[in-house]
Amino acid sequence: MMLVSICRKSVISYFFTLFNNIMLAKEGQMEINVRSVPYLAQTEQQVHRPEFDAEDYLQRINLLSELMKTKNLDYVIIYGDREHFASIEYFSSYDCRFEEGLWILDKSGNKHIIVGNEGYGYSYQIPYHIHRHLYHNFSLQGQPKHDQRALHTIFSSIGINGNSKVGIVGYKYFVDDLFENPESLFDIPEYILSELRKITSSFSNITKDITGLPSGIRMRIHNVKEIAWIEYVATKSAAIMKRLLDQMQPGISELELSSKAAIDFMPVTMYSLVNFGANHVAIGLRSPDNTILKEGEAFGLCYSLRGSLCSRTGLALKGPSAETENVINNFYKPYWSAIATWYENVKLNACAGDVYEKVMAIIGEERFGVMLNPGHNIGMDEWTNSPFYPNSNLSLPSGTHLQCDMICVNQEPYCSGICEDTVIIADETMREELQQKYPEVYARIVKRQEMMRTELGIQIDDSLLPMSNLNGVYFPYGLNRDLVFHK
Repeated sequence: MMLVSICRKSVISYFFTLFNNIMLAKEGQMEINVRSVPYLAQTEQQVHRPEFDAEDYLQRINLLSELMKTKNLDYVIIYGDREHFASIEYFSSYDCRFEEGLWILDKSGNKHIIVGNEGYGYSYQIPYHIHRHLYHNFSLQGQPKHDQRALHTIFSSIGINGNSKVGIVGYKYFVDDLFENPESLFDIPEYILSELRKITSSFSNITKDITGLPSGIRMRIHNVKEIAWIEYVATKSAAIMKRLLDQMQPGISELELSSKAAIDFMPVTMYSLVNFGANHVAIGLRSPDNTILKEGEAFGLCYSLRGSLCSRTGLALKGPSAETENVINNFYKPYWSAIATWYENVKLNACAGDVYEKVMAIIGEERFGVMLNPGHNIGMDEWTNSPFYPNSNLSLPSGTHLQCDMICVNQEPYCSGICEDTVIIADETMREELQQKYPEVYARIVKRQEMMRTELGIQIDDSLLPMSNLNGVYFPYGLNRDLVFHK
């Protein structure tokens, strides 16, 4: 075992002196070390894939029906397209591919979907009875248009009329401090709204009731099968990340490394990333090319299946050296200290604002370059919302589905820190149900909790469920998978 402690002495470097002064000012600052963790050999696991059926989707639709009663709505119209499909998928399993689509629920429980040519056949994967309507303008440009019905005619055939009160769900909602009358603003295509106005003027934006915090329908897990699914995709994503890390060596190209991921064709939530060198890593969301990895430079890796994302950025180092220990001590150790602090403070009913303050007390200095929230909600879309922001009074209830996601960037010398993984918060009742219905999933989660406590020194709460074997695991020397940070 090799031990590398945080240095607290004055040094010539201004960068190091600044860091030292900050550390000395922080009472109780944790000490970060490096150690070997053999447990990581178990990242390749055979995990059963749960399947959602009609009952699961109808349970979610029942929640929407109750919302309609509360808001006195006759219809809910949910918009989707290739990028913004998650709310339609949540209630139906249908994810828009190529085309726009509308999923509609009326107060009597009747369900409708409006799709284009190619979406029509694909809609038969929906596991419950639904009325299908073909609207050719949702089809791709230039495709046949045998049925010339206007969209407002289809709305009328569904039953929408001048007396109907309609709730519209887009992708984003608007807030009072930025917009007047936010419920009257919409992010769906104007031509759809124009067609709806030909029938009724009584419609409002209810997206916040779906993805808003704290009570949006999609913002909480409602049964333990969802936990089993998330654990399945998180385990797969982490295994792919570990394969990439294991195969990453100087001289390999971005494209060559990506070919070694051994992925299947499950749908993803974002583009997969392999980036080498400061310029490519700094761009962030770029796809791989023939760029070759050089020892010592920055790298960035990311893979995401729907429900989970796993990402690591760092330096392609084989081990400690005099040239690199300053950046390890001054940037990466405090970065991982913030990761560990997040894991130890995210728990059942914790205040998200308190978590934010504790994390940003470590990485809030300008030199860490934090631009986004330190963590966010995830679903079938990669970023659904976030409770972590200054002065947030939002608590973290049972069923919260989160990404531990903190992005730190320093420019001189360039270095980037990302250690992103998936967790779920579950109260005792939910954990007991998970153990009863999915004992193997529960056993793996408990083993991960123990690993994080004993091998990484991160004392997570029983209510925090790590979804993969890489939760909290960070390799300070990116070419050496035998050494990880611990406290």
